[in-house]
Amino acid sequence: MSYLNVAEVETALALAARPENAAFTELTPLPHRTWEGRTCSALRIGAARTARAGVYLLGGVHAREWGSPDILVNLARLLTDAYRTGTGITQGGASTSAEEVRRIVTTLDVVVLPQVNPDGRHHSMTRDPMWRKNRRPAGPGHPRCPGGGGRGPGVDLNRNYDFLWDHTTAFSPQAPVATSDDPCDEVYRGPGAASEPETANVTWLLDRYPSVTHFVDVHSFGEMILYNWGDDDDQTTDPSMTFANAAWDGKRGIPDATPGGDPHQYREYLPAADLDEAVALSGVMRDAIRAAHGRQYSVSSAVGLYPTSGTSDDWAFSRHFTDRTDRRVLGFTIEWGRQRPSIPKSFHPDYPDMVPVIEEITAALLALCSTVADRAAGSALGDQPPAVPGQRSHAGTTADTALTDSTGQRG
Repeated sequence: MSYLNVAEVETALALAARPENAAFTELTPLPHRTWEGRTCSALRIGAARTARAGVYLLGGVHAREWGSPDILVNLARLLTDAYRTGTGITQGGASTSAEEVRRIVTTLDVVVLPQVNPDGRHHSMTRDPMWRKNRRPAGPGHPRCPGGGGRGPGVDLNRNYDFLWDHTTAFSPQAPVATSDDPCDEVYRGPGAASEPETANVTWLLDRYPSVTHFVDVHSFGEMILYNWGDDDDQTTDPSMTFANAAWDGKRGIPDATPGGDPHQYREYLPAADLDEAVALSGVMRDAIRAAHGRQYSVSSAVGLYPTSGTSDDWAFSRHFTDRTDRRVLGFTIEWGRQRPSIPKSFHPDYPDMVPVIEEITAALLALCSTVADRAAGSALGDQPPAVPGQRSHAGTTADTALTDSTGQRG
């Protein structure tokens, strides 16, 4: 066995949506071609046309994180096979019962986009294993970027979303924000918010499925489960202290854990109920990972990795704050896998070492889906009107120390 290449990821999604699964799957080609002319697909798994909630699973954003598409393809294959045959799913020591599988598929839309960045994946697998970004070519007047070792033109797609994208305005000049306006930098944010076709595909898909209530972006490495927010520490008492309030521009991005503390005392607002749910669901995923193969993942707000702007999980969560016709979508990032003796092997371990990671993250995502399905069946999630695909809905901690990565950003 080996990592799936770009074509094999697409083939695997099509196989999950084969005719015998047609009653509960939908394969959707995404509308925006990449810079190198590729298209990619997403898979919706769900037996009800009007799902009461949804989980959006994203992978393959960063090219060198080879295992993320394989994880989501594994989940799609197992979930569709198990529902069709009326069986459960076992991943290592973690199990999802046949009844849990049935409840997931009959209650939720599970939206799977395993390969956001096919150009970058192809480049990483065939030419430059440490490549992170998409393959946007250098623009007029851009400096000539050195090549090799992950260096070169392109956009870090997980800095390109329309959430505090203009970090030079939104953040304190002293903030250690892991974002850059240098086109050669591996965390280059792009020429504008949501400028990239890959970013446009991710946003288009969320608009297509307004049932979605939870969003997970699968990355490597560090054995972390991260929840909103990533720009600064969380707080639940002052709704005016928010990304949408320009009065706080120039003051964000210095977490309390920074040596010397935060002189501006800025913290990003979210409702206490949302924070409680995010922490609880992170714990559900952590426990499933431990059950699978005994690994202990840490849980923290996303700023515990490092302060960021323009990330997918914060963008997904932020939409409801600026437009109440958008459904609230809690955002998570999983940083799978431990740090290994070399940085390249941390991002893409030898495949035999990747297999238990695939299983533990699949178990975590299934546990998340099962818990969301339970709550949607008769709790606050279920109180919101069901959403029809293709229509906009009008329903209304302490951070762990991040691992050191001397040659490349994670997240």
